[in-house]
Amino acid sequence: MKINNIFKSIQGEGRYAGFPVVFIRTSGCTRKCPWCDTQYHEGGKEYSTGKIIDSIEINNCNSTIVWTGGEPLLQFEGIKDVILRTSFSKIHHLETNGDLLSKYNLETLGLYFNYICISPKSLEVIKLLPERSRWMERVDIKVVTDLEKVNMDLINYATMLMPLTSVNDEKKDLEVKKKVWNYCKDNNIVYSPRLHIDIWGKNKRGV
Repeated sequence: MKINNIFKSIQGEGRYAGFPVVFIRTSGCTRKCPWCDTQYHEGGKEYSTGKIIDSIEINNCNSTIVWTGGEPLLQFEGIKDVILRTSFSKIHHLETNGDLLSKYNLETLGLYFNYICISPKSLEVIKLLPERSRWMERVDIKVVTDLEKVNMDLINYATMLMPLTSVNDEKKDLEVKKKVWNYCKDNNIVYSPRLHIDIWGKNKRGV
């Protein structure tokens, strides 16, 4: 598999924000979003299954592994191999934009991942999802938005909202955070922080 990096940190986003995890950041994506804060994912190197598992152990992972990217499902076959060799001792989470759900549906992914966080970039991804009651215990739809232009058509489908804060303008970022906070409060939607950005800034890798 082509991997950008493997590192131990604290989950900064979503349902498990604050939990210690080991991130495996795969290289390659289905999109080139202008606001992406991990465009460096493309600089990956080839890792064997054994090398990935060794890296997990070196990082002293007691339980949870988060597969992120880029878009991890571009390398799903390799990920499955790692999961099948570690599934009895590890919990595996997936962070995906959902573009490949037409190829790997939730029923298939649910066989391998304990939790799935989908951050869709189009309504086409939403159309691929089954009825919400069937999947919401183990799946979230995390919509990243500024509540002005970005992903406005996806908000009604979200289980959580995360403020878009990669514009390199701290004052604007704070305004967006407050706006999303108030929207979540008023509409009973979970607010997702970006703890790693708040603590380490936007350009810090490996956190």
